[in-house]
Amino acid sequence: MHRQSLLALGSMLLLSCAGAGPIYEFRPTDTPLRYAISDHGDLLIETPMGDQHSTDSTNAAIVLEVGARRGDGREVSVYFEALEIWTGGDIAVQHIEGGGLIGKRFGGALSEQGTITVSAAPDIPENVRRAVDPVTIFADFLSPLPPGGGETGEPWNHTSASSAKTAMSVESSYKGMARFAGDTIWSGQPARIIVSEGTTTTTGRGTPAGAPGEILFTLSGTSVTRYVWDPARGIMLASSARVEARGELEVIDMQMTMPIAYAGGREVSLQR
Repeated sequence: MHRQSLLALGSMLLLSCAGAGPIYEFRPTDTPLRYAISDHGDLLIETPMGDQHSTDSTNAAIVLEVGARRGDGREVSVYFEALEIWTGGDIAVQHIEGGGLIGKRFGGALSEQGTITVSAAPDIPENVRRAVDPVTIFADFLSPLPPGGGETGEPWNHTSASSAKTAMSVESSYKGMARFAGDTIWSGQPARIIVSEGTTTTTGRGTPAGAPGEILFTLSGTSVTRYVWDPARGIMLASSARVEARGELEVIDMQMTMPIAYAGGREVSLQR
């Protein structure tokens, strides 16, 4: 029998022996999980003087520990092992290192929707806070799991919401449906694929550096994320996301409104 078939058979046997409890659930970690995260985005502003481009990207390594069940979720602890941020546009790019945040723990709860709600956070260095809200980097990157944790051939609701405070106040929401989309082999082990597709909406208000005044923007569009889930260990192995959205940006004091478009993505991979 082919090696991959043997691996798949072993996984099926393990699941069949799991009893009547949930098959798909986050489980307590024996050792901390280290994830590499690469996040990028491009914003196009159609101004009367011509198109302007703004880019941002983040590379991070986070260490995650999942604990005992607490209410509807599980206790979770997470910290950054590495964090670098690039922001800029057509003129200049700024590079920010999150050295002052490395190793400092965030605590909270992990839901079966894959959302981390932070209830205890360290002080965030001002140079980092101006560019990105660190909580948004890991708050919504884990797999959404089916209600009740059972096997299902039907899609299930997947929703999330987040807020961030940097140079601007930003609110984001996602409404979609998640579904199982077949099996795969990831680093030599059997895994399940979960795909979530839906609509995303983001609004923001504030005065970022270089802006001619206070601005207000709204973006709405589509988001597709492919997750790789290990049911034997109860952990996410990897994910790949893509977002495309359009909207408007208003310079409030100048009473000027301009079309904007955004395209971005995120890659996540378990390192250990």
